[in-house]
Order: sequence, then structure tokens, then C-alpha cells
Amino acid sequence: MIRTALEFIQKELDAYMVNREQDPAYVINNVVDLKPIVLPNGNVNLTESTHITIMLTGVEEERREGKRPHFIPIDNQHFAKLNAPVELDLFLLFAAHNNDYPTALRDLSNVVSFFQANSVFDEQKFPNLNGSVLNPVITPWRLIERLSFKCHNMTFEQQNNLWAMLGGKYIPSVVYKMNMLTVFDTKAKAVAPAISELNFNEAN
Repeated sequence: MIRTALEFIQKELDAYMVNREQDPAYVINNVVDLKPIVLPNGNVNLTESTHITIMLTGVEEERREGKRPHFIPIDNQHFAKLNAPVELDLFLLFAAHNNDYPTALRDLSNVVSFFQANSVFDEQKFPNLNGSVLNPVITPWRLIERLSFKCHNMTFEQQNNLWAMLGGKYIPSVVYKMNMLTVFDTKAKAVAPAISELNFNEAN
């Protein structure tokens, strides 16, 4: 499900920047990368021909009160009881690493413009939200229902800690907090019979 979300954002942002710039230097599928900025061995992992690299830097669970189990029909007689869907907050780093610094700043502005224009993604507005899931019936846990984005403000100290954790030098970048609502785990925790009738006892 995390992969589904990030691959979708990668493709949408890539297409947005190509369309926005109308520049031969911006080639579809060669503008936005999805990969770690620094490899485990400490080597920088940036492709010179691309403009933006997306990297996941943190995951948190969004805990809300009142989450209830969900029931889906198995047949005419029974329902499967499923746990409530997981809601996650993912922190995404968008690094603009073009060798030409002014171009990198323009690329970073394009990222901000993209999310200013599209802060929420769902299948109603974006039918290809789950386009990378080839067998949704077989692998429904890879599906997502909605993505929403908010710029995550960071102090200089927090930015310093982030880049120190990555083991790299600062690159013009922005961090967005992505809230992701997933579909249900399809493994039933229990099976409940269907309600066939309702009985109301009148008070005497």
C-alpha cells in the first residue's frame, strides 16, 4: 500500500512537471525518481538526468477514536468481520538536485505548486490512484482509498538532524506529511450470521 501510494505520486508529479515546463529537458518518466537519496554504504544515490527525488523518511499511525470493525458479505447467510482500516502518516522528502541551482529552485517550486493544486487524491478525481496494483482482487491489501498532503514545517535544527540521519549534505528540499487511508485487511477475524429479522419488545 505504501508502494502503491508513492509510485502514484511519482508518476503524477512527473507528468505535472513535464506539462508545466514544456521544456525538452523535462522528459516524461525521467523527471521524478523514487529511491533513497543516500545508500546504506553512504554513497549519494542521485541521478543527474532527473530533477526531483522522493524518499520516505518516516511513518506514523494516525490514531482516531471511534474506529469500528467493518463487515463484508461472504454469502447470503454470513458476513466477515474485518479490523478497521489503518490510517498512516508518511513523511516524504522531495529533494531538488539539478546541477544548475536556479533550475533546482524552480523544480522545488513546481513540487509546492503541484500539492497546492492537488492536496487530496482519491479514485473519484484520480481513477489511476491504484493503477500500479495489477491484481486488486488477489492483492486488495495493496489498494488505497485516499491520500492527502500537507507541507511539514521544519526548524533549522530538525533539517540538520534529518540530513545528518541521511548521511548527506543539504539539498534544496521540502517535506510533506502524507495521510494515507488504506483498504481493509481481507483476512476475516470472525464470521457473523446475517440479521434476518428484528424483534422489538414493547415495555409493559
